[in-house]
Amino acid sequence: MTRAVAAVLVISWVLLGLPEMTGLDVWVHDELPRPEWLRATAFAVSLVMGPTLGWAFAAVLFVLAWKRRDPRLWKALALHAICCATLLTRFLFDRVRPIEYHLPSYPSGHTVAVASVGFTMVVLLRRGVLWAVLAVLVAGFARIVLEMHWVTDVVGAVLGVTGVGLLAAVLLGLVTSGRELVPHLVRPRRRP
Repeated sequence: MTRAVAAVLVISWVLLGLPEMTGLDVWVHDELPRPEWLRATAFAVSLVMGPTLGWAFAAVLFVLAWKRRDPRLWKALALHAICCATLLTRFLFDRVRPIEYHLPSYPSGHTVAVASVGFTMVVLLRRGVLWAVLAVLVAGFARIVLEMHWVTDVVGAVLGVTGVGLLAAVLLGLVTSGRELVPHLVRPRRRP
């Protein structure tokens, strides 16, 4: 079941990245108010919640794996790297950003970084789904406010990281099914 869900997510990620932009992208870009205080907040959020967070997380995982000699932590580091690598597909999609910028737009790199950290943390700890989702929403919204990304860039980043992450987690032996990722959301079956 996990592989099927992962496949659907990956296919959705690819399909969402094919159009240059969608009607939803244009509508949100045109209608979203962007007062100066919101832009300043979004800028501050983007400084922390993006590649900075992704690299810091990778460094901490590396040090912990090295000191503890824990194969599970090495696998988690590999999982994080694979999730982050979904960003490299931006050169295949080559989508133009809402403002002029030298890198393609899809998927959002900041959102990929935060989603990769969140996904890896959920796989490692088997909890924290709510915090991971909130962090991704905040980071993605900040990038939209700053006009660095379209809405579908943010959604695509989450689809890509989650789909590729699920496949990688299964292949690395970190999960056998998606159920163990969210144990507090899945009620145990009662035995008769």
